[in-house]
Amino acid sequence: MPMYVWVALALALASCGFMVVGLVTLQALRRERALLAAARAVAATTETPEYAGAGLLADENVAAGAMLGTILEADVTALNARLSAARTGVVDLGVKAELDRVADKLREATTEAHLWRTVPEGREHLRAATGALASAGRHLARAAAIGTGRSAPADAPPCLCDPAHGPAAAEVTWAPTGGVPRRIPVCEADYTRISAGRSAAVRSVIGPGGQQPYYDLPGYGDWLLGYFTGYDPYLVARLLDGTALGRQLPGRIDGGALRRSAGGSSGEFGTVHFA
Repeated sequence: MPMYVWVALALALASCGFMVVGLVTLQALRRERALLAAARAVAATTETPEYAGAGLLADENVAAGAMLGTILEADVTALNARLSAARTGVVDLGVKAELDRVADKLREATTEAHLWRTVPEGREHLRAATGALASAGRHLARAAAIGTGRSAPADAPPCLCDPAHGPAAAEVTWAPTGGVPRRIPVCEADYTRISAGRSAAVRSVIGPGGQQPYYDLPGYGDWLLGYFTGYDPYLVARLLDGTALGRQLPGRIDGGALRRSAGGSSGEFGTVHFA
């Protein structure tokens, strides 16, 4: 075959490659714009929409659905990495037993996450997935304590800054913008940051203005409530009272309106059913 034919074929193939790359890039840009547009639409609503399909808000199926899936996958991946690191060099049978329970809960979380993605009206599976992750985090904390000769920590709620951080180790005073100060549970790492005058590592998600704290947007109620399995769900609503997510939470809890109590900001978290 003449050389000019080979050259023409090579140029044609290269052109096709550029077209494919360009198409993929364009699709990614369109998806990102759709996510941001949906988030803006949700933020602009004055009433809480009804849920529809896979536990998502009707106006959030594009935005919150994609982001929740990404968040859940990140939570599972991060905890798997922590488990792998914790297994290194372990010889204590008590530590091994706790780490085996972490692995069991991670498998449970993975199964529930799959069901959430595939079962219509599957918000209970989303809660079950993050509930299993919370339990895994508590077992991981117990393993760390046993491995260093400390007493197993008392059951504690998740870190409110980011429940994927694991169980809380302390309380700090916090208030949302324009809100009333209240005591919230935070993990040891966030407590150290705050005590040193730095910002806590708050979980952020994509919102109308770019990255925003998860509690400044609706749509993450079931994800959060699952992490607080075993606690009064109205506690979570009180902790986030005055935020966009806090305003939405009562509608995600069976029983209706938010119950307020004089001790709502006292820091009394109650007990969790350790599993």
